[in-house]
Amino acid sequence: MKNFNITKFKIVVTSLFVVLAVRQGWSQTVLYQENMGVPTANTLIQNYTGWENSSVLYSGDGTSDVRTSSASNGYGGASGGGNVMLNDTVKWFQISGLNTSADTNLSLYCGIRKTNAENGSNFVVEVSPDSVVWTRLFMEDTLPTGTGTSGWHRVCYRGVPSCANLHVRFSNLAHVDYRLDDIAVVVGEEAVLETVSKPVFSPSGGTYYEPQMVTMTSQTSDADIFYTMDGSTPATSSNLYLGPVSVVSSVTVKALAVHAGMYDSEVATASYVILDTNSLVNLPLDLSGNSGGDKSDITQLPGFRGYHLGSSYADGSAKFEAAHAGEAALVAHLDSAPGSLEFELKGRTGGSSPAAYEGVLFYVEESADGQSWSSVAQLTDNEISTADYVHFDGYQLQENTRYVRWKLMQCNKGNTQLNNIVIGSFSDEGRDTTGVLDYESLPVCLYPNPTTDRITLHAGHIQVLAVTLLDLQGNVLQEWAAPFSVISLAQYPRGMYIMSIRLPQGVVQKKVVRY
Repeated sequence: MKNFNITKFKIVVTSLFVVLAVRQGWSQTVLYQENMGVPTANTLIQNYTGWENSSVLYSGDGTSDVRTSSASNGYGGASGGGNVMLNDTVKWFQISGLNTSADTNLSLYCGIRKTNAENGSNFVVEVSPDSVVWTRLFMEDTLPTGTGTSGWHRVCYRGVPSCANLHVRFSNLAHVDYRLDDIAVVVGEEAVLETVSKPVFSPSGGTYYEPQMVTMTSQTSDADIFYTMDGSTPATSSNLYLGPVSVVSSVTVKALAVHAGMYDSEVATASYVILDTNSLVNLPLDLSGNSGGDKSDITQLPGFRGYHLGSSYADGSAKFEAAHAGEAALVAHLDSAPGSLEFELKGRTGGSSPAAYEGVLFYVEESADGQSWSSVAQLTDNEISTADYVHFDGYQLQENTRYVRWKLMQCNKGNTQLNNIVIGSFSDEGRDTTGVLDYESLPVCLYPNPTTDRITLHAGHIQVLAVTLLDLQGNVLQEWAAPFSVISLAQYPRGMYIMSIRLPQGVVQKKVVRY
């Protein structure tokens, strides 16, 4: 019941604006709702401004405050946020200004948090038409006191009076902890409401090699989604999701889905790590002598990024530790279209016997965008020697490949070291005997292709003068002048297009699919 979407579910008691929620065959008229908001820190009642229902007066003393911990998530349908702490006999919390004069058969519902031994009899709820004469209401049922009965409980108080200015006061008869949350005054019985479906992020959180456009959806139709990007808990006062959100640097995104007459969703969280790819591997690359006199740590070279790798060995090789199998990876970000790939691997045993190096599965993969990977090679301990480096070559990378990844997928014993990497550049020898350039041999590529929105243009060291987008009938749709690298197709319908790329040597045309 917490964090109702007040922007859509306005409960203005002073004007007797009544909201009718219908769920699961129940009908419910809510006269008042307060869920304490989402405080950023423990705050005295007198200083707190985060009330979700601002049409009434809140007061307290002794001194009661709104706290952020022990949120009301222990009973069905509730969610987290702020709550009022009453842990002493001198503390009290009061709500004034409820207009209940137009209705009878009123009930008050609230969530209280207790310890195992408390049955709720020390928690006092009183009502008054004038804040002078008070009448105590009694909980409909006592709470269980056995082991495992601590936490939040949804409770009901009958006999709420009809009057123009109702006051409700909460207090404590004992020096025990009570927390109060999710207060509602309703006509008759409280309805059993559904819960909004938790938001889903696409793409999901993870490590990416370029900025991402993140979408947020909920399976609940017409639900509003509110989100934060500063690590704070989202509320209806947070950013309203209106379309894909650009994530250009490492950030944690949290989202909450809300819908009128329903419980708010759980908070969804996704963390995105956007890698710094300003430094690139300049092709062609040759580290074939790295195990000789000049020993450079591969993971420290421009364009290489290591993940869960051990410290490099004395010869500069990258150390893939068995303890991080499935996570240990070295990624190279290339500056242009690659050609051939070769490298060397060596196994290191956990003991004196070669048998201590076993159960190894080592992947080599390539990717155009750093997200979708395809296999280049899959190697096992039977192919990797513990005596010396084994040379692996003859691999031809795709023209649009911009990332190469070496990853230790499995290892029962020992470690693996990678060194002496050589990546050739895409050959520009595509000229015929008359000197006419074969433009299809140039290192010009567009990725991802097909694409949902944005497409990246790479042309290696060749200057791009302009790009023109054409439909299949040859009509010009849009033109872009240099410099640029990322092109947006978001405004165009799904389908196939022609991208005409003008170079100093001539024009290259490539098909582009937006899906």
